[in-house]
Amino acid sequence: MYKIRSEKKEGFGIGRRVVLISAAAASLILCSCYVPTDSGSSVLSENTLSGKPVGSNRTEQPDTADPGDTAYTSDTEDGNSDRVRDEEDNTEAGTEEVTGNETDENENDGTDPAEEINPYLNKHIRMTLKDSGRDVFAPSTALLPDYRYGLSMIYNEDGSIDAWFSAPGDGSREYDWITYRHSADGGETWTPEKVAISPSPNSPDGLSTCDPDVFYYDGYYYIGYTSTINKRAKGLCNSVFLARSANPDGPYEKWNGRGWGGDPVPIVYYDGIDIGWGSGEPSFVIVDNTIYVYNTKDGYSGVPDRVKVTEVRTADITQADWPGRLELKGYAAVRNDKVPKGSYQYRDSDSWDVAYIEESSKFIAVSTNRRFKTDSCLLYFESNDGIHFDLVSEINTNVIARCHNSGIMADGLGHIREGDPVMLGYAYAGSSGSRWGVWAARIVEAEIDYTDEPDVQDIGNTNLKIPLKIRNSSGDSAPMMLSTDGLVYSKTAGTGAFNIKYYWQDNYKNKHIIDKSEITILDYDPDIVSVGEDNWISPKLPGTTRVIIGYEGLWREICLCVLPRDGYHSSEIIEFYPMTARYELSIVQPYVIRIRPMAVFANLRVHELTGRELNSYGVEFESEDESICEVRSDGTIIPISVGDTVVNVTTKNGPSYSVDVHIIEDVM
Repeated sequence: MYKIRSEKKEGFGIGRRVVLISAAAASLILCSCYVPTDSGSSVLSENTLSGKPVGSNRTEQPDTADPGDTAYTSDTEDGNSDRVRDEEDNTEAGTEEVTGNETDENENDGTDPAEEINPYLNKHIRMTLKDSGRDVFAPSTALLPDYRYGLSMIYNEDGSIDAWFSAPGDGSREYDWITYRHSADGGETWTPEKVAISPSPNSPDGLSTCDPDVFYYDGYYYIGYTSTINKRAKGLCNSVFLARSANPDGPYEKWNGRGWGGDPVPIVYYDGIDIGWGSGEPSFVIVDNTIYVYNTKDGYSGVPDRVKVTEVRTADITQADWPGRLELKGYAAVRNDKVPKGSYQYRDSDSWDVAYIEESSKFIAVSTNRRFKTDSCLLYFESNDGIHFDLVSEINTNVIARCHNSGIMADGLGHIREGDPVMLGYAYAGSSGSRWGVWAARIVEAEIDYTDEPDVQDIGNTNLKIPLKIRNSSGDSAPMMLSTDGLVYSKTAGTGAFNIKYYWQDNYKNKHIIDKSEITILDYDPDIVSVGEDNWISPKLPGTTRVIIGYEGLWREICLCVLPRDGYHSSEIIEFYPMTARYELSIVQPYVIRIRPMAVFANLRVHELTGRELNSYGVEFESEDESICEVRSDGTIIPISVGDTVVNVTTKNGPSYSVDVHIIEDVM
């Protein structure tokens, strides 16, 4: 009998679990691992502020009522702009007699009650850059690709900065890692770089960990990141994952659908077609115990105006299982490349990073437009409720050409407090940079103030045509990543101890051998393997276990598959399960939704089935009520009418499962 799902042990919990999670469709925009298209001109349309005020009382939970139908409106539309929070009457009865001629203090004095709650309610954010900034990473032409992007920064009470970046993986087995650095002097100097989180081999995030955003809450650092489940998609079909650690540099435990540790499960699962970039590039803000989760979604629909949006979800972060309770609130922005004439032209506008400005109770989001192009720029958006955002303006002055994937510094909750420095970060290729994956990372100080009307004066200005700086010396070489000769090891039960070769890798990708006796093995399933003297590992019983290893502050996760002694057919599916238990779509669905089963094979490898594989393994999809929806042979769901049904997914050799399908009238 195979033991495929082992229970979590003390420590960093390993092993696999079958978990069913509920997720709506998610994500937008192309991350830095996808080649952009040509840019176009930009004309900013009028901007109107929308949404409901969060208010200055931070103990009060913000109103997150249904935003209404926003999917195909312009970025300036909103039907809730005149909704404000009711003001509590805290007036105590006095002893003086009130006559009929006396009125309330503010009656007919021209004061807007909403502005008394938040005097910035009808103001607009203006952001400018103080100068051109400074690099915190420069690529080396000896290593291609070589880059840092997706910078996430936390500003601490003592003035120090924690920062996380997307960095190249090992170049063959893993696309990206997430690295960590610390600055004790406000970003002037930085500690050596080390990998904080990497893929879990033979799992749904086994190919990549990139696009980090980090927040700190109740003793833990939480990293949201992008990864692709599908090995054949080559960087497409992404979903949003989450991990946490008591330390900013790790080791991190990943959300498994019920808790922390073991096989990762997405918190936002992409349920679109295989050629869609998917869901990813998360950002987090916490206000009054509500966590706001933003992610990009790019679901190719086969037409030029494919769905490109920023989604927003919320949950009560005081609930221990809040990652499984996220509720889709709508689209914070719709940024399709094809827009009506006269509207602002998005041309490869990428990931959002969002922060909450305590002084004004406003949310601010930053991104880039015309990414990788010589006329690229930064964009910033504003919101009063964290749900409905409006584009304010571009920033061209002091921005270096071919920029992409920007971020804004905030504290652990995603707040910019009064008096805190404002810092932006972005990756760029510079005026001379044309090679893919050769990007520097830069930080720059910014200023925020407020205007009565949106300040669009920087639109049309020229960005900086500065060439990319290259590092040529290896004098800053330092340990960055712990690695092994293999990420997944397949051994037969009872065959005796085997050896693993360990290395530490520097930031120039040079490998240095480590004696196995110096390795610390932090966690594993003792029912499946045993660890002997000098860290020799012996396979015991069939099953899979995750092993977390450490060396001088570096961490790595590997996977051990212990196979039965009596033989097996490696291509046989022995377990079959979904990544999400519920699909929701509308009668007029703006992008294709497709069921993609997860399979565990007899050799204990995990893979998502798509395309021809569905036919090879005899996968069939059957709707129990075809008056609600039909399902094609490739798993595509065809909505017919409003209602609920169940789709059964089966294989020719037995394993099967069912998912719920909910059809609504209109897309959110």
